[in-house]
Amino acid sequence: MGPTPSFWIVAGNAGHALAAVLLASLAILTSRRSGGTREGQALVVALALTALWSLRHALAGILSMDRLSDGVAETVRNGAWLAVLALHVRRVDGAFSLKRGRPAVLVALGLLLVAQLGFDLLVGEGAPLNAGVLPVFRSSWLTRCIFALGGLIALHGLSGRRDHPAKARQEAWLGAALAFMWAYDFNHYMFAWLTGDHASSIGPMRGFVMTLVAVMIALGLRTDGMRRVALSRAATMRLISAGIIAIYLLVVALLAMASSDLSAPFGRVAQFSVLFALAVSVLALLPSASLRSWLRVEVSKHLFAHRYDYRALWLRFAATVDESMHADIPLNQRVTRAIAEAIEAPGAVLYLRDEQGGLAGTCDWHWPDPDEAGARLDPRLAQRLEQASWIIDLRRDWADYGSLLPAWMQRSPHAWAIAPLLHREQLIGVILLASPAARPRLDWEDLDVLRVVCGEAAARISEARGRAALAEAQRFDEFNRRFAFILHDIKNLVSQMSLLASNAQRHADNPAFREDMVLTLRETASRMTELLQRLGRPEPVGDAAPGTLLLGPWARELAPGWSAGLGLVQVEGDVAQPVRADADGLSRALGHLVRNAIEASPAGRLVRIRLKPEGSEAAIQVIDGGSGMTPDFVRDQLFRPFSSSKRNGFGLGAHEAQLLVQGMGGKLDVQSAPGEGTCFTIRLPFADRVASAPDYSIKTIRNTG
Repeated sequence: MGPTPSFWIVAGNAGHALAAVLLASLAILTSRRSGGTREGQALVVALALTALWSLRHALAGILSMDRLSDGVAETVRNGAWLAVLALHVRRVDGAFSLKRGRPAVLVALGLLLVAQLGFDLLVGEGAPLNAGVLPVFRSSWLTRCIFALGGLIALHGLSGRRDHPAKARQEAWLGAALAFMWAYDFNHYMFAWLTGDHASSIGPMRGFVMTLVAVMIALGLRTDGMRRVALSRAATMRLISAGIIAIYLLVVALLAMASSDLSAPFGRVAQFSVLFALAVSVLALLPSASLRSWLRVEVSKHLFAHRYDYRALWLRFAATVDESMHADIPLNQRVTRAIAEAIEAPGAVLYLRDEQGGLAGTCDWHWPDPDEAGARLDPRLAQRLEQASWIIDLRRDWADYGSLLPAWMQRSPHAWAIAPLLHREQLIGVILLASPAARPRLDWEDLDVLRVVCGEAAARISEARGRAALAEAQRFDEFNRRFAFILHDIKNLVSQMSLLASNAQRHADNPAFREDMVLTLRETASRMTELLQRLGRPEPVGDAAPGTLLLGPWARELAPGWSAGLGLVQVEGDVAQPVRADADGLSRALGHLVRNAIEASPAGRLVRIRLKPEGSEAAIQVIDGGSGMTPDFVRDQLFRPFSSSKRNGFGLGAHEAQLLVQGMGGKLDVQSAPGEGTCFTIRLPFADRVASAPDYSIKTIRNTG
């Protein structure tokens, strides 16, 4: 026997010895944790029998190549693994055809093993090869080939237990090990059947195969299939680069060989042209930063597990934004926090688009510098982001977007990225994210996550605005219905007053009638006052042309009417220069503000109207000593119709006052804080020239206070 067969036989026996040790150890460990289940007991028996089969090979020494090395032992080994496979397959869900086909395959394999066992017992263990028994040997090899092929078919879909992912991964490792073992058996016996004898190396190499089988089973049993072996990104990039170089060299060699058959001098010219073209293409592509960036992104996307757990990320995002779980937190704050947590940013600021098209700071979540969070962003930035849908990396994209961003973002150590919130190609707002300590730059996975969560956040905000608009329309409908009821009450009061006026001509001298008339008038006046307080009636503004008005005497004459008998009103200061204003509209606006101030102040507390000049404008301040308002209410609800801090209030007074003041070219501001009262300030421009003094009589000015 030559040296090569001896080497392969010794190496194979060593592999069998190692496999026997591993399989026996697995059998002992599995017997301790099997829990008495039939699957566990069958697995222990199969591991033990396979260990004995490998041990027999390891102790047999250098066997003669003309003897059948093992027959009964291998058949019993296959029978044990077939039993394990049958116990696992019966728990696997699958199509109807698979449920009926697998048992048939398993039964056929069992019958085949019985026939194989008959061959083994007929020939006997270690029987010498001769011309008489060679047909029996060949039939035995063919039978083992058929069994190995049937075993591979029965393994199909073994790891299909969706209800138990850990068990499915464990069965996948077990199935892979059996597939590896039976696939090698099929090739080994098929080669023996075709050639009529044993190969010098294929048979002994089964020892190494069984070692690998033992390792695969160990991975499945001891780690529940969760252990993953993966190269690092750096190693993978180097391997890919080496592969590209190898492909390049192979292409060069093939083209050179193909062109070498051409006759001279065309062959040399063709070879030179091919090499020149390939060299130019390499020099053009390799230095390309975009190509390298594209290659890194593709490798990271398709060869590695993602950094984010997308299922957990989406569940956390939905839970944070969910109104039913955080009803006490405004939607804008929930959205800001959800986006920041999704991208693992330590802080964020949300900017929403306002009526002027700009981006106003709405709220922040854990932003390190609150003064920065209140800044307003350029409307041009909103327009550009709406068109480009671009996520701005402030460090990398400052050259392109720096002219549209405030300078403090470049200086800030926290500002990291700006992501647009787009819904149906319309920009709802943007979010400024603080930089995580571990990721100074955005990568492709950050961009994908931001696009998804920002799109969902924009849809939530847009949906909330739609619901608010619908609710506002419903409130207007309610107001119209309530207005119809009030008109009905006014009609009844007018009818009562008309009847009273007609009776007064006939019964004016009757003392009893006069007494009833006084009571009726008092009750009617009380009802009218109540109706006026319930009805905040906004009317179209801007129809009357502004005139000139001296605020001091005008305000002092109308102050008692604004109070409506509900409190004290004091006018302070004066403005000598007349202003441009609509006297009727200004009276209605101040009437709303004064009445709100009286209702917000404690009983008997003085409400002050302060007049003073401020540059080119006159300021009218309405100051109360009430409980004040929160900044969120002032910013988001004060001037919106049907938003009121008073119970059962319509919230139309401040809204109408703002419309009236803006209609005459003025501005209405408010300063308020909880526990410190409120100051409304109306600013009106001075008139171009002093006009003749207008008539300030109450008869010429409608008072809606």
